[in-house]
Amino acid sequence: MAHQLTDKDIAGDILSGFKFNAAGYLHAVMEAQDPSIRQAFFDYQNQCIASQEKIFRYMQDQGWYKVPMNQETMG
Repeated sequence: MAHQLTDKDIAGDILSGFKFNAAGYLHAVMEAQDPSIRQAFFDYQNQCIASQEKIFRYMQDQGWYKVPMNQETMG
């Protein structure tokens, strides 16, 4: 029987895609020689990061994504 994708699965895949795309845009920003192209990639990266935050917050609100807390950084 085929596995049925849940909303959690789909949201996780979308989140992973945004993370991958943001890394790619960062690489493109750092390699672009033309300032206007560099700015375009920078803008795309910022849009990607903003979208990633929305899906992250959604997943966090659903209890699907918990950020591990490091005891050393908390106190």
